[in-house]
Amino acid sequence: MKQADVVVVGGGPAGRAAALAAAGAGARVVLVDEQPDLGGHLRWRVAPTHGLEPDLDGQPGVRVAAALAERVAAAGVEVARGSVAWGFFEDNVVGVVEGETAYTLRAASVIVATGSTDRVLPFPGWTLPGVMTARAAQLFLHVHRVLPGRRVVVVGDGPDADEVANAFAVAGAEVVARVPGVAGLQAGGDREVEEVEVDGQSYAADTVVLALGRLPDPELALQARVETVFDAAVGAHVPRRDEHLATSQPGVYVVGEAAGAVSVAEAMAEGRLAGLAAAGAPEADIAAAREALQGLRTATSGNRALPVVNADVPMCLCRCEEVTLAAVRQAIAEGATTLDDVKRRTRAGMGICQGIFCLPAVAALLRDEAGVPAEEIVPMTARPPARAIPLSALTMLEE
Repeated sequence: MKQADVVVVGGGPAGRAAALAAAGAGARVVLVDEQPDLGGHLRWRVAPTHGLEPDLDGQPGVRVAAALAERVAAAGVEVARGSVAWGFFEDNVVGVVEGETAYTLRAASVIVATGSTDRVLPFPGWTLPGVMTARAAQLFLHVHRVLPGRRVVVVGDGPDADEVANAFAVAGAEVVARVPGVAGLQAGGDREVEEVEVDGQSYAADTVVLALGRLPDPELALQARVETVFDAAVGAHVPRRDEHLATSQPGVYVVGEAAGAVSVAEAMAEGRLAGLAAAGAPEADIAAAREALQGLRTATSGNRALPVVNADVPMCLCRCEEVTLAAVRQAIAEGATTLDDVKRRTRAGMGICQGIFCLPAVAALLRDEAGVPAEEIVPMTARPPARAIPLSALTMLEE
């Protein structure tokens, strides 16, 4: 088992700020990130990033990512790239898989900076090739330099939708329609998207991009059984945190988009505060970081309570386990009132994505059809593995 003072999971703006702050306070820091390069969503953001320190403020996200990567390297932080933190166990032990190698990391403090995921809601035809999330579209365009489609329908009306629509237009594609949500939306085609219908009006299209906002991804912290609280701004439960961003479990912190809707500047300020607190920095430094964060707090817009789908339209809801919308409706009609109830009855949420893409729709169904208040729809019980890992890697772990 490897040892560290502070383990940071996630190499986006919040995670890197946390690692830099903790290392600067004298802690031995290990930064774990599942991507080959650090940066999180900044790796594919070409829009200017504001609210940062003078030498970074106004720079495109990709340049901010590169500058922060250089600082992490110079600070002596041990970086585990391409490594999956798949489990959180007692005594702040994190299970990590790197390729075919597996090991465990124990630390006095663990900072979860795992970011957020695209919010997805199903609609007829959403399993066709050509339907993708806003994050996938941005990766195609700005990381792989591939134009995924030439006639695009963008679903959503927030800043994510605006950004992705502009990115497609700049790349030479035609945005044939902008729609606020999935109600009245249907995609059709033989083996891929060829046509999109919106409230009876048809468009020739080859791509549908879902830009419906983002949801926090604090699964590792949930495995540690941290207390949660409903955040109306994002429409989901998030870890409850104190003034230092510590959770109810000793030594466990959650920062950035893993805990709610924040700007890049706020995410980095949260990371710095948690990093200093986790490393046991002087109280004066922690107080200054806390004050700086408060000065950045904004009323970041969240997710609207969108309807799911037309009740009369048959479709698959959980793609991983091939659970239909009708099966989930039946489970709710038979008395299911929680995400765990639906999971037990239907297997929805048990697939490789661990419910990332289907549970928001299940939660909306519980809200709209079972009358369960949104604040009472608690997260599905989180258990390892948080990501798919090879079973052969687990044989390397010590008892």
